[in-house]
Amino acid sequence: MGWEQMEVEKKMCDALKELFAEELKEADHQGMERGRSEGMERGRSEGIERGRAEGLKLAKTIFRLSAQGVPAEEIAQQCGLSADQVREVLE
Repeated sequence: MGWEQMEVEKKMCDALKELFAEELKEADHQGMERGRSEGMERGRSEGIERGRAEGLKLAKTIFRLSAQGVPAEEIAQQCGLSADQVREVLE
């Protein structure tokens, strides 16, 4: 293979790289966006599930303390809530 043929092939390779560079860049961008979107959805779902579990645990604690005769103000202090929030749960 002659020097000229190698130069022609190198130029063709460079042209192909340039041609596909924009497509690869766009595909990479789309992949990142899709990954970000799926990650946010997964995080949102896990956050909702965790919030439900923590809310249920907190409600059980409020009901248990109330059944033991603990005043709403003290329950609020122990649970990190306002007395109004405790009363709302107990309604």
